[in-house]
Amino acid sequence: MIVGAVVLSGVVGTALTVRQLKRPAKIILLGEGMSGKTTLLNTWQGKWDEPVHRTHPAGEFIGRIRLDTGKKVLWIDKPLKFRNVKDFSGMDEILDASRDGVEAAQYILYLIKAPQLETDEENPGASEAYERLIADAARIKRYSTKIKKVILVITFTDKDSRYELLGHAAYLTRVRGQLSDLISLLSMRNKTKVVAGSLATRESADLLAGEVVQAML
Repeated sequence: MIVGAVVLSGVVGTALTVRQLKRPAKIILLGEGMSGKTTLLNTWQGKWDEPVHRTHPAGEFIGRIRLDTGKKVLWIDKPLKFRNVKDFSGMDEILDASRDGVEAAQYILYLIKAPQLETDEENPGASEAYERLIADAARIKRYSTKIKKVILVITFTDKDSRYELLGHAAYLTRVRGQLSDLISLLSMRNKTKVVAGSLATRESADLLAGEVVQAML
């Protein structure tokens, strides 16, 4: 499965870029229950249609990166190393149990349900779900020590009426605005990316899984 693509600039050498891309990415996948964590993991493994269970084992998967050097195209295998996947729900005991994983991670993927953002837009910052996001962001900031990027993954866009109305690009702009307080709280604005999509079909899940890894590059 292709999970990302890189076009090489003239400044960076091919050999250096290949070495960088081959380095394993240490990842922790967080989000409340039923936000799509297992489906996303299954998609990376080519098992999108497997039953979803509430257990989230750690594991290493291989993603393929398409590297365009300008002269030829190379395919790079990139190890994606996941620690135990957590239902990160705003409860102190669960957050504390995730501390070691957050501290060790280079990349934090935090899944957010799109319908919650749609509901929150009617009364910004007042919902219990948004309060939980802010609490989680504060703990991520406190625990993360080796972080390269935080990627906020908006899932279930097929259940957010704004997505079809606005289109993908305008929708991303809208939700980035909604999450601006959270991004500011993380104090990693240049390291924080937002991607959005649906896991409802194999095709849409493949697209979202690819965009997540692309955001890591």
